[in-house]
Amino acid sequence: MTATPLDAAAVTRRTVERAFADVPQSGFTERFTEALADDLVFTATGTSPVAGRYESKTEYQTNVLARLHERLATPIRARVEQVIVEGEWATVRFRSHGVQGVNGIDFSMEYCWLIRVVDGRITEITGFYDTKKMNDLFA
Repeated sequence: MTATPLDAAAVTRRTVERAFADVPQSGFTERFTEALADDLVFTATGTSPVAGRYESKTEYQTNVLARLHERLATPIRARVEQVIVEGEWATVRFRSHGVQGVNGIDFSMEYCWLIRVVDGRITEITGFYDTKKMNDLFA
């Protein structure tokens, strides 16, 4: 049975809201990663050391999340400011505050992610970041 666009939008919204539910308190930990499909395609835009296309959940966790966590003195705790949903796609705008790198830089920033949800799992993310802050974190 094929989902109607209204059904797809409801699933997308519910999936995104659940994935980000703990992020303000705990950061991008278990609840967030549980929402990711194993065959996730994650694209980090820009020219930072983590920019690129990662073609699995494991590759994303290893090459983006783990590398960020190694360089952060505090976790990225972010508050969702806006979610726009159309069908299986969502645009999520969120902001972090009080995030510090181990090198002392302020890593607080605003993010915008385009997220695709299929069958209740996040299958694709394109993330837009402050490239200067990313580069400063890895300097």
